[in-house]
Amino acid sequence: MKTTHSLNIFLFFLVGLIVLADFIVSPVYAVPEAPGQPQSEKVALDSSGVAKLESWITDLKEKITAAQEAENEGTAKQFGVSVAQLQEQTALLREIEGNYQRQITALKRQESLQKEQENLDKEFASQQELLVAEPPPYSLSTYDGLLDQLATADKQEQTANVSLKASRKTLEEAKTRLEEASHNVREAHEELQAHTNKDNGLLLNWNLEQERINKELARASLDLERLYVANAEDELRLVQLKKQIIQRHVDWVHSRLSYDRIDLNKNLEMLEEQRATLISRIDTLRREQQDVENAWIAAQQELEAAQATVDESVKKRAVAYLKAREAWRETYQNVLEQTENILLLLNHAEQVWQRRYALLGENYTFEQLGNWRQETDNQIESIGRLIDVKENYQQKLQAEIASIQKQLAEEEDEKLKEHLETHVAAMNKMAERNFEYQTLLHSALTVEQRFLEEIDAILKNGALNQKLKSLGAKLQGLWEFELWVVDERSVTVKKVTMALLILVLGMLLARLIGRTIIRRSLRRTGFDESATAAVEHLLSLLALLVLMIFALHSVNIPLTVFTFLGGAIAIGVGFGAQNLLNNFISGFILLAERPVKINDMIEVENNFGIIEKIGMRCTRVRTPGNIHILVPNSSFLEKNIINWTLSDREIRGSVAMGVGHGSDTRYVTKLMLKAVHEHEKILDHPEPVVLFEDVGESSFRFVVYFWFSMKNLYLLEQRIIESNIRHRIIELFREEGIVTAYPQCDVHLHTAKPMEMKIDPSNVK
Repeated sequence: MKTTHSLNIFLFFLVGLIVLADFIVSPVYAVPEAPGQPQSEKVALDSSGVAKLESWITDLKEKITAAQEAENEGTAKQFGVSVAQLQEQTALLREIEGNYQRQITALKRQESLQKEQENLDKEFASQQELLVAEPPPYSLSTYDGLLDQLATADKQEQTANVSLKASRKTLEEAKTRLEEASHNVREAHEELQAHTNKDNGLLLNWNLEQERINKELARASLDLERLYVANAEDELRLVQLKKQIIQRHVDWVHSRLSYDRIDLNKNLEMLEEQRATLISRIDTLRREQQDVENAWIAAQQELEAAQATVDESVKKRAVAYLKAREAWRETYQNVLEQTENILLLLNHAEQVWQRRYALLGENYTFEQLGNWRQETDNQIESIGRLIDVKENYQQKLQAEIASIQKQLAEEEDEKLKEHLETHVAAMNKMAERNFEYQTLLHSALTVEQRFLEEIDAILKNGALNQKLKSLGAKLQGLWEFELWVVDERSVTVKKVTMALLILVLGMLLARLIGRTIIRRSLRRTGFDESATAAVEHLLSLLALLVLMIFALHSVNIPLTVFTFLGGAIAIGVGFGAQNLLNNFISGFILLAERPVKINDMIEVENNFGIIEKIGMRCTRVRTPGNIHILVPNSSFLEKNIINWTLSDREIRGSVAMGVGHGSDTRYVTKLMLKAVHEHEKILDHPEPVVLFEDVGESSFRFVVYFWFSMKNLYLLEQRIIESNIRHRIIELFREEGIVTAYPQCDVHLHTAKPMEMKIDPSNVK
């Protein structure tokens, strides 16, 4: 009878689920797609949404009660399921109920956010001039308070962005779960329709309703996540709006800041009070540190005494006691160092406050700003490194505390536990002080960064003349910068620059004089170009030496300045400048001895060219292909050099011709001489000569030798002359019927007896 009653209750429960499923298909609130925002779904709050959800929750509680009563073996047997499955279905219904409850909370939160946003919109849209309660002008303390609010709002905005991204990701996952649940419902429904066995009908209906409950849970989760995304977007907009309002306040106050001596003194007095407190704390810490040090020494002695015993528990306690004392010793040492560092930070904070008010009072120079900025940069970098060190140390402390607490939980010896608790207390105290120190470091870093921003703003918006003045001061300092001191005389950048300027201008003037007056004077005396170049080089070196001495004397730099470089120059000459000096001296020898001169045509290592310039280190040679070759001066003295124009410009050329056998050799000689004499560049003295050099297999070989003068010293001139003579000789040979040589081969047959001929059968195909 009881089983039948439970079954009836459960059947009523299933009918209720079907009705509930049909009822909650219609959404409580609309979810329109926001254009241009892919995953951003704004939930429009329905005035009856909360009431509908509460009504559903009431109905759902009745179904949950019915489902709980049906959780028995009889009902499970009737539907072909287990009691655990019945209990699982009840749990799903409870989860749906909890989801509806969270939706109600989210809807109320959404309503609250919308009202808050309306109020902020009105505040932001208002054009009131007085954005801060107190009237202007404002002090730096008021300004810093607003900057703190702005920094807090910035962190809240970052948190809201992270929360919104997480909510959108969860929303996408909820959509996927709903699609999967809908697919499962369709499959269960199709399976029920396709089934004809009435015995399994209840089980299939059970499965279908189970999938529907899962689907409704997924739908409720999706609606909840949509609300969460909408609320996250509202919260982000609220934070951004608050940040804009605070920024307006900051801008308002910043534009009305003024020098406030009372506020400065108030902050300096506060820092002085903190300094006095820290000094007192340092004295106390040092006294207590001595007690801790004595306790640590006593713990060491106790451990040494315990080493003589055989009881391991005594040794273990002594070791634990010593570690606890060491932890307190390290804690006091670290806290003392941190307190001393805080004292230094306070000293620097006092300086920063004075400088910040100096900026407001315009009691500064741009040179001071540059120095302050550099010092602030260094301080920011130093504090940043210290924060990183302390953060890593804090992580290490937390790991050590966790390890000791685990050991404490497993320990049974009461005395040993007491030592471990002391150890943990010391580590916790160290972590607490370290966290406080990190907080102070972050505050100091914020102040330094604000000061740096204020300096940069002045440097950016400063007047151009002030910037030029600051730049001029820097350049003046650089101009008077002392490089070194010799014989109690300073050598500055100014002196070195003036010396170089005198040297450069003097060399340019000397070169101008050399090109105009000296070269013209020497040419009138009959010197050739090479001699003129040699004298010009010598005079240039002499002028360089005189100018160097004059430049050093003009700027009051003693010649003893070069004594510092004597050793280095000697080593350089001995090891690295041998070839350089060799070529340098060879250049003087070439200019004095003149084995080669400018415009001489030379041949060096199978390269033909004309000498264009003889320098101090190398000689410049131009080839017929207009390629310049730089030949070291020493090569002209150490290697075999052919100078085609050393004594004169007369060069011997030759043209070889071959004529056929049987030609009149005397007449050939006459024609070749005629062709040579007809050329206008061929010299009569020495006279041209034709030599019958050889009787070859295919020709008689003749060579005509002649002389000509290389007027332009153009290396292709000889080849052009020889080519023209060949053309003329061929023309004369054709006119006189003389055949030029060609390859010949005479075959002689001996016919004293008949020729024997054979046929090789192997070659017959």
